[in-house]
Amino acid sequence: MDESGLVEVVVVRVSPYLREDQPLLWLGEKEAEVPRLLPIAIGEFEAAAVRMPLEGEEPVRPISYDLLATMLRRLGVSVKRVVIEGVRRSVFYAKVIVQDGDGPSRALDSRPSDAVALALRTDAPIYVTQALLDEAGLVPGSTRGDLERFLERFHEMEPQITAQPSSAQAAAGAAPSEGEAGGGAPADLLAELQSRLQRAVICEEYEEAARIRDEIESLEGSRHD
Repeated sequence: MDESGLVEVVVVRVSPYLREDQPLLWLGEKEAEVPRLLPIAIGEFEAAAVRMPLEGEEPVRPISYDLLATMLRRLGVSVKRVVIEGVRRSVFYAKVIVQDGDGPSRALDSRPSDAVALALRTDAPIYVTQALLDEAGLVPGSTRGDLERFLERFHEMEPQITAQPSSAQAAAGAAPSEGEAGGGAPADLLAELQSRLQRAVICEEYEEAARIRDEIESLEGSRHD
């Protein structure tokens, strides 16, 4: 795979998203003064696997990515780079480029989370296609401080979302559980749903966005009945 049209990125952060079991992998341009960000929803296990090498942690026993990296080294196969190359219907696609000795390089289909977890264990560079960054990249602001504040907003909103009552409870008029304030819950829920809708659209989670939009329309209809 030719490197033209590719932008090297680094892992900026792995943070919660919408639910505790749906983290976001944040990739950022490596050389840009103010990098564009690419958020990719990944699994909880994969998020932990990405965090480990970033934080210098080692599992008690090798997990699958450690085993794969060791096998490749013992077999003389090098990971040249990984490329996140596109997104279709909210699903991101990646390739792992490997080379057996002096032989030709080969591109293997992969999930982005697996590709990144392997790249971090083999010191392989991570790339995103220019076209994908143009399509789905986010620009947090004009300074590094803006970047940190942008990421912190996503991180800090998660407890507020998970602490809210479900839309089913609010629509049915269920009593709040212990620690929840009564009165005004529908209005609070509507604001929370609108915030979640905005985040879903930003992160290309269109199916989630459609579901939240339907909840908003149902809630607004019940308020006017």
